[in-house]
Amino acid sequence: MSRFQSFSAALKTAAPAIALACGLAAAAPSQAADIFLQSDTMNTSRTAHIYGPGGFDEHTYIGPIQFTAFEGTSATGDSFSILAFCVDIFHNIGLGSLNLKYNDDYDLTTNSKYTTSTPFAGATALSQAQITQVGRLVNYGQLVFDNAPSNTDTINRLAGLQGAIWQVINPGYSVVSGNSGVNSYIADYTGANYASHLADYGAVSDAITFITETNKYGTKSAHQSFAYAAAVPEPATWVAMIAGFGLAGAALRRSRRQLAVVRI
Repeated sequence: MSRFQSFSAALKTAAPAIALACGLAAAAPSQAADIFLQSDTMNTSRTAHIYGPGGFDEHTYIGPIQFTAFEGTSATGDSFSILAFCVDIFHNIGLGSLNLKYNDDYDLTTNSKYTTSTPFAGATALSQAQITQVGRLVNYGQLVFDNAPSNTDTINRLAGLQGAIWQVINPGYSVVSGNSGVNSYIADYTGANYASHLADYGAVSDAITFITETNKYGTKSAHQSFAYAAAVPEPATWVAMIAGFGLAGAALRRSRRQLAVVRI
C-alpha cells in the first residue's frame, strides 16, 4: 500500500470522529478573549489624506500598528506583540502608552461608523467580498512584515495595504498619500485583480482576529477597531489532529463492539 493510500485509509477511519468533533465545535459557543493593549508604535514616515462625502478630510499616519499586549484585562503575565491594521476611519487612537481593554467579542461586519451614543447605530454593513478582501490584505501584510527586506519599498507596501483596507471598507472614500509608491500599492490592492499582487510569500489566508474596545464598541466613544492575522495550525499540527481523531474513532468502534457483546 502506498503512503497516499495509507493516509487515505487513515482519513476514512478517522472520518466519523472528525465529523463528531466538528459537530461539537459548531455547537459549542465561542470563547471570547480579553486583550489588554498596553502600548503601541508604528512607522510614522508615511502619511495620507482620507477624503470622503460631506467634506470629510482626515490627515493620518498610514501603516500597520504594533501593539504590546497582554491576555486578560491588565498588564499581567507575559506580554506579546500584535501587528494590526486599522479597519475604522471614524475614530482614533494615540501612539505610546494606551492601557486600553479590548476583546474579540465581535466579527468584522461593518465599517464601524458609529458616531452617536446610541449603540450600533449608523454603520454600513460590509459584503462578504469586502470582508474576504480585507482578511487577505491583513494576512498578506503579516507575511510582508515577517519576510520582506527592511527597506523603503516594504514601508510603502505596508502603508499601501493599510490604505487599501480603508478604501475597501469605505468604497465612497479615497486614500491619497504624498508618496507615489504608497499610492501605487493602494491601487494594486484595491483593484479587481488585487489577489495577483499577494503572491510573493506563499498562500494567503483570509482569517483574521477582529478586536474592539471593551464596552465601548458601537458608540462614538470607542477607540479604533483593528484586525490582525489569525493563527492557522501548521501542517504537522493537522496531521497530529487527524491521528488523534483516528484513535478516537477506533476507541469509539471498540466501545460499540463491547457494548454489543454485553447486550447479547
